[in-house]
Amino acid sequence: MKRLNDVSIFSFQVFVLVYESLNSMTVAQALNVPASKVSRILNQLRHALDDPLFHRKQYGFEPSEMAVRIYPEMKRVLELAEQACSLDQDEHSRIKREVCIAAPSGLRVGLSLHLKKLGEQHNQSCTFVVKPTNYYVERDIRQGDIDLSISNESSVAEGVNSQFITQSNSVFVVGCQHHPIWQVAEDRMLEEIIRFPFVVNGIPAFNDRIDPLEVYARDLGRELAIEARVCDIAELANQLLDTRSLSFVGGLPAVALLERIEGIRVERIPPGQMALLHGRMGAPNYFLLSSSRQHSYPEWLIEAIFNYVSDAVVIPD
Repeated sequence: MKRLNDVSIFSFQVFVLVYESLNSMTVAQALNVPASKVSRILNQLRHALDDPLFHRKQYGFEPSEMAVRIYPEMKRVLELAEQACSLDQDEHSRIKREVCIAAPSGLRVGLSLHLKKLGEQHNQSCTFVVKPTNYYVERDIRQGDIDLSISNESSVAEGVNSQFITQSNSVFVVGCQHHPIWQVAEDRMLEEIIRFPFVVNGIPAFNDRIDPLEVYARDLGRELAIEARVCDIAELANQLLDTRSLSFVGGLPAVALLERIEGIRVERIPPGQMALLHGRMGAPNYFLLSSSRQHSYPEWLIEAIFNYVSDAVVIPD
C-alpha cells in the first residue's frame, strides 16, 4: 500500500493519455511538461502496481493486460475528479458573483448600484445584496450569511475583523415641506425640534437604546415624544408626510432620495447644533466588519466601501 503514496491524480491523467495515444511525446506536449516527467510518472506507476503497464514497440507503446483492465477505472477516477473541481469552481463563482453587505438605512440607498458600477469598471460582474444591519451581525458574519457589514460599533468578537472608517460630521432634519420647523432660527433648531413628535431612524449599536435627541431633551428637563421607530428610509418618509413629526437622517445618499419625494424637505443641522446634539453621546462612528477567515469578494471592494461611507457622512465645512 505504501507504494501508492507517490501516485497522484496527475499520474492517472498521464496513464489515461498514454493509454489513449500510445505515444509519450504526444502526452508530454498535451500536458506541457517535459517528456522525462512523463517517463518518471510511468515508472512510479509501474513500481506502485508492480506491472510494466506498457510494452515499448517500434512505433510506440502497447498496453499490458493490467493496463487494459485498469484503464476504465482510472478514466472514471479522472471524471469524478473533474466533476469535483467543477463543483468547487461553481461554488467559488457563486460567492464571487454575490456579495452580501449589511448597512444602516442612511447608507443602504444606492450602495448596491454604486458597487455594481465599480465592478463593471473592474471587469467583474458581481451582484451586491445589501441588507439592514441587525443585532446579530457578528454571528451572521461568522456563519457566512453576511460578507461585510458597515456598523456604528466596532467588534471584538472572535472570528470578526473590525476596521475604523470615519466619524460623521453631519446630520439632517427631515419633515414635511410645510412644517413650521423650517421657519425657526438656526441656533434654536434643536430646542424647537423636541416640541414636535419625533420618528427615530433606528440604527443598531448607535441609537437603538436611546437616541441622542432623547438625551438632549432630558438635559433640558424635557421628554421627547417618540412617535415611532423605523429602520427604512421609505417607511420614514411615509411617517413624515402630512404630519407634524420630524426625524434625523445621516448619509447623503438617503438625503438625496428624500429630497426627490414630493412633500418632503431635508435640511442640514448647523454645526453648532450638531455639537449640542452629540455633546454627551458623541457623533456616529463607522466601522467595517468582516470575517477573519479567507474571503472571496473582490479586492477593490474594501477601499470602495471606505470611500463610499466617507463621502456619505463627512461633509467639508
